[in-house]
Amino acid sequence: MAATNTAPVLAAVDETDASLRALDWAADEAVRRRRPLRIHHVFDWPMRHSDPRGLPGFNQDEYALRVIDPAERRARERAPGLAVTANFHVGDVAPRLLLEAARADLVVVGSRGLSSVGAAALGSVGQELAASARCPVVVVPDRDPKPPTGRIVVGVDGSAPARAAAAWAFAAAEERGAAVRAVAVHGRVSHGPWSPLDLPAALRLGPADEAAAREEAGRLLSESVAGERERHPGVAVEEVVAAGHAAQLLVDEAENADLLVVGSRGRGGFAGMLLGSVSRTVLSHAASPVAVLHAADV
Repeated sequence: MAATNTAPVLAAVDETDASLRALDWAADEAVRRRRPLRIHHVFDWPMRHSDPRGLPGFNQDEYALRVIDPAERRARERAPGLAVTANFHVGDVAPRLLLEAARADLVVVGSRGLSSVGAAALGSVGQELAASARCPVVVVPDRDPKPPTGRIVVGVDGSAPARAAAAWAFAAAEERGAAVRAVAVHGRVSHGPWSPLDLPAALRLGPADEAAAREEAGRLLSESVAGERERHPGVAVEEVVAAGHAAQLLVDEAENADLLVVGSRGRGGFAGMLLGSVSRTVLSHAASPVAVLHAADV
């Protein structure tokens, strides 16, 4: 893991309200983690390989300062005493933020914005950060915060990324005085982002196979959280085994959670493939902030 004890919580900001919601979450998290907060804005000039300094009536430094100065004031007002720095660069947004993330403890972005093609369901930069950053990434939804529930949900499937997610979720719960709801999902379903839950009869598991799948999911769940229970004895834990589509069930669980934590087990050379279908879907649809962990993140 690249982070050190002084590595900051990195908040990526732009001119959108979504990034300000993410900034608020990042400031609160920096206080909880006793980390400094670093605010960063990347100005992505449409003619990305040229410098707009010579454009009449436009000054890129003044434009960037109109983004980061209010963001810095907002963070200082929200968390008096928190060490806050703010900076900006001109260039390609995702590569620049990935460089900044290499020196961060955690990256926080909004679920909209930070995209050169406008506000998509999940900004393309947010997706790339979640797929490729060398530290955990939290994506904060573009909606008003909900009242705290005192619950963190983590998806567990026995994989290395899911074990990393469980370790991070338990540590986060201990910091907050929250409970962990660990969820394992079983069943034969398509891996598409919103696939039908009702499979053809020929593909459905019979009662015996269904019971075996549930038992195996429960075993993997218990094994995955056993070590974390020992390391965090003060954290209340609820283990849940459910049948269905993993992404939809986790999105449903996020409705009553302060945070949803998932591991990314995607593969391939593109951000979407690196992120994995379940992680990609919950990032776009969950009502709570979503933390994405890779196996090397803890």
